[in-house]
Amino acid sequence: MSLTLSVISYCVVQMRNILLILFLFPTTSFAGLLYSYNKKSPQLKVSNELKRDVNFWEDVFSQYEANQCVYHDSKNLDMVYMVSRVPLNDKRAMKKQMGKQKAMIRGALESLRRGKKPKTWMEKKIARVIPRRLKSSRFYRQAKSRIRCQRGVATDFRKSLERSKTYLPMIKKRLSKLNVPMDLAYLPHLESGFNKKAHSKVGARGLWQLMPGTARPFIKVNRRRDDRLNPHLATNVAARILKDNYRKTKSWPLAITAYNYGINGVVRAIKKYNSNDYGTIRRRHKTRIFGFAAKNFYPSFIAVRNLAMKHEKGKVFKRQNLARGNKESKTSRR
Repeated sequence: MSLTLSVISYCVVQMRNILLILFLFPTTSFAGLLYSYNKKSPQLKVSNELKRDVNFWEDVFSQYEANQCVYHDSKNLDMVYMVSRVPLNDKRAMKKQMGKQKAMIRGALESLRRGKKPKTWMEKKIARVIPRRLKSSRFYRQAKSRIRCQRGVATDFRKSLERSKTYLPMIKKRLSKLNVPMDLAYLPHLESGFNKKAHSKVGARGLWQLMPGTARPFIKVNRRRDDRLNPHLATNVAARILKDNYRKTKSWPLAITAYNYGINGVVRAIKKYNSNDYGTIRRRHKTRIFGFAAKNFYPSFIAVRNLAMKHEKGKVFKRQNLARGNKESKTSRR
């Protein structure tokens, strides 16, 4: 009897201590006391083939600002031709400048295609970033149509990192209950920048940018009440959608891609190529909708995940500062 009372007394004391700690320190750093993450949570791995693209997106999210245009090959993202400032407050001038700079890059590619020795700084830069195995007349000709400008989002991402501190403990707790990868907690960095009031032109809203038709089977979405703006309810819906995507694809990279591209399109691609290998689908699948954005949704997600995890460990990201008039920046990690 006395032993039973001692055990009960001990449990009461320990529970009181835990509640006291949670009351005094209701911050994210003590969120782990509320729950324990599933140690067997699936891990999201990155193939060697994808690492260069992930590196590119890490630079976009951590080093470059909105007024910096990274000119690169849209198929081989690590082939960065140059980085240049663009005028943000004048869209017409920005478009004109981008057109001139793309024309300059095309001219350099054409010169190299003809077998001429690199002379200008642009020709020399392009000759450096293109691997020897790809250098051919055909490659240079095709590369002329793949020049793309990607503007940086470093400032916006830093704001997203700060906002995420409010929601990550809650999100990870809910993901843990569904036994899905904890890494999915970082997806709102891409979707909304962790802005619970975010909305898109096509009607998506909230942290997870849920569409009305997608959310209605689970939560209320009408003129009077829109639960997509409730981070807790929206997280439950997003987690269920992602888990269902995985059930249909048996691939987390494809499940995440489907969150952006649509599950029906991904399932059709799996059937078409008789494969659920992400690399195969990404390389071979070509439709009007499955373009650059859809193909790079997963690599950019892995990039923000990597950066967010580094930030949690105290990593400070250094921005690329271009000297006035300098249009070249070393960004290739070859």
